[in-house]
Amino acid sequence: MLTGGVTQVRSQAQEDEPTNPDEVTVQTTTNQLSSDFYRAVIIDGQYQIGASASSNNNLSSAANSRAFEEGLLRISKQVFPTEQYFMQEGQIIDEATMTSWLARESATNPEGLNPALPEEDAETQSSLEESLASEESVDPADDPEDVTEEGAEENEQIVTNVQSTPIYLSQVAEKNLMVETEEGFALGGIVLGLAMNSTYEYTDADGVIHEQEISVGEMRERGRQFANIIVGRLRNTEELRSVPIVVGIYRTAPSDEVVGGTYVLDGISREGNSVTDWTENNEYRIALPIIEASDQSDQYAYFDNFNNEIINFFPNLNGISGEALYIDGGLASLNVEIVSQFYKQTEITALTQHITDVSQRTLPEGVAIEIKVISDAGVEAYVGRPAGATQYQSHIFKK
Repeated sequence: MLTGGVTQVRSQAQEDEPTNPDEVTVQTTTNQLSSDFYRAVIIDGQYQIGASASSNNNLSSAANSRAFEEGLLRISKQVFPTEQYFMQEGQIIDEATMTSWLARESATNPEGLNPALPEEDAETQSSLEESLASEESVDPADDPEDVTEEGAEENEQIVTNVQSTPIYLSQVAEKNLMVETEEGFALGGIVLGLAMNSTYEYTDADGVIHEQEISVGEMRERGRQFANIIVGRLRNTEELRSVPIVVGIYRTAPSDEVVGGTYVLDGISREGNSVTDWTENNEYRIALPIIEASDQSDQYAYFDNFNNEIINFFPNLNGISGEALYIDGGLASLNVEIVSQFYKQTEITALTQHITDVSQRTLPEGVAIEIKVISDAGVEAYVGRPAGATQYQSHIFKK
């Protein structure tokens, strides 16, 4: 069920030699934006899309999608340095396999990682699917309240008379880390991100939607189990017997939260059919400014100071919001959006200059910061700096 054609590919340096028509030419991007990023592997002049790209809608929000990807790259760089490895989207787990693994285990899908429904619920769900199939001829535009089978699958809401068995695993992301050899590029490592649900919604027989919370402890235990199963399946391929496999366990934030989730665990399988070296991660994301009085803390005073100085300069701004990532109790990154109703270039220029001045005075040193000025027309300006830098860079986009 796995496609294993990424282990050895021909490099661009050999392009002048006689080639077999079945061989592919592989090169990498020449420029590396910074040591924070991998150079990309390009095959026959095209970037290769991974199977997980087609199932990103399994995550509950855009914020989760961003946090899931960003955190996985952080974990990857701890094991596979960007100076030594090249990045390729996952080419080993194909789309059909990914779909099978993310579904429930059943008689027709023994590879499903999510737990099978109890027999009573399975019969109820089967009846629901038959009913939905009989209504496929109805145009949804004629009956907007009609529930489609596709929609039911996306929400994973199961009609049941008892508390539902949760869907724990919502997404698997795969990244291939390549190394350059004399013969070309070879697979040097695999990084997997497992997105685990923090809540699960199901619908009872009366049509009432219930939300079931999944505890952190249960999520961790399930995540470890899924990681071992997936690693074991990958190891069944001869070419992957001794390739290091890194796994991160991501706890998805509920869909009604404006910030994404975080990685709670990561581990590595250097060989064998299980992940042995697990590390607990102490991470959390928070939306700024703090609205609830009970959550107020001097820890976030820097954002209040920044916010006040920007608003006092341009009192007609529509809003300022931020997302802060804390790792081991310290601020690791800060993303800010400033919504403006100004469109004149002179106004945007003045605001951008003031943001730069205020940022240097009020925001913490050493952390990665990204500030965007946004209007109805899109992104108007950018102010930011990478981690460790002291000077801000800015850019005003011309319309």
